[in-house]
Amino acid sequence: MVENFGGSLNLIVWIILLIASAYYGYRCLFQTKAFTDQYGFSDNAIFMTRLVGTQVGAAAIISLVLLIVGPAGAWAFVTWGWTQALIAAIAGYMTVNSEWANIEGVKATAEGYLAPLVFLLLNSILLFNMGDILYA
Repeated sequence: MVENFGGSLNLIVWIILLIASAYYGYRCLFQTKAFTDQYGFSDNAIFMTRLVGTQVGAAAIISLVLLIVGPAGAWAFVTWGWTQALIAAIAGYMTVNSEWANIEGVKATAEGYLAPLVFLLLNSILLFNMGDILYA
């Protein structure tokens, strides 16, 4: 398995991203109320939170399948993760530092942009280190 990923660092990064996707997907889809309450989103955000959970959950499932069958040719998947993380970091920063963060009850945290920045970094490592595998 390590050989399929071009080394243990890439495999570890892949697994970290898989676990993070599974965690956020699970929280959005199956612990929706607790997740929205944690950040003060209110029940009005439940549909959108679950919609986000479908995207993150799908990424977790695809990542798990690629962990099993190997990542050869999966450049589009990793590039999608990189692009999504970049957009999420920018949008998260803008949102956490906007008027929305001052709405009564909202608990805006830097997690809204710091987590995507970490995912951006991890996906960058994969794209850089695994180029020959991902583009095969």
